[in-house]
Amino acid sequence: MKFLRAAGRQVLGLFVGDWLQSGVVVVILAAGWFAVSRLGAPALALIVLLLAAQLVWFARAEAKRSA
Repeated sequence: MKFLRAAGRQVLGLFVGDWLQSGVVVVILAAGWFAVSRLGAPALALIVLLLAAQLVWFARAEAKRSA
């Protein structure tokens, strides 16, 4: 029974983590859309940095969670 609970937690964690990460990406892209319309091309660098940072953040969180 412990095995089934642990497996269920892992599967649920994958979906919740993916939805959360997807939501963060959508928020970054929406904010970037407005930033580019107001600030122009230099805002693209900020979008790239934010997307890279969220990828590293979620990868580290997943590694810490599964360790």
